[in-house]
Amino acid sequence: MALRVRRIKKAFGFDKTKTEKYVIVPDRATVVGFEALCDQVAAVSGINLGMVQSVVYGLVKSMTTFIWQGHSVQVTGSGIFVPSFNAKSSLDEKEANVDSIHHVKLRFLPSAELRTVMKSMEFEFDVTDSTNDSKTTSEGGGDSESPDEI
Repeated sequence: MALRVRRIKKAFGFDKTKTEKYVIVPDRATVVGFEALCDQVAAVSGINLGMVQSVVYGLVKSMTTFIWQGHSVQVTGSGIFVPSFNAKSSLDEKEANVDSIHHVKLRFLPSAELRTVMKSMEFEFDVTDSTNDSKTTSEGGGDSESPDEI
């Protein structure tokens, strides 16, 4: 199964001219919920659903504890979760303090296995959900284009 992508027209914030440009973006599916994830793990592993739910919930609670303490957490086969933040810089030493932190985040560094999956991912262009700006209309009246014509 391929990741569906579409074309959009967008003005980028770093472009001072505010010129709109075309870019390909993922056409993401819905988020897989906790129940569906646990159902799939139970089906693949042969472990009963209640046990899977308990273990996954316990994993998340344990990760939360370690991250709260400032640790990075490695989940073999998945990757490393790293607590991080953005902070404002300052010429004045006293202004570089915890008050300068403005965005706390959790970085994810995928495992080698997941990086391999991402590198081998296939893409499918969705012309129907893309911009209409450059679609060509043939004499037959069709609005189709192949991914090679992007």
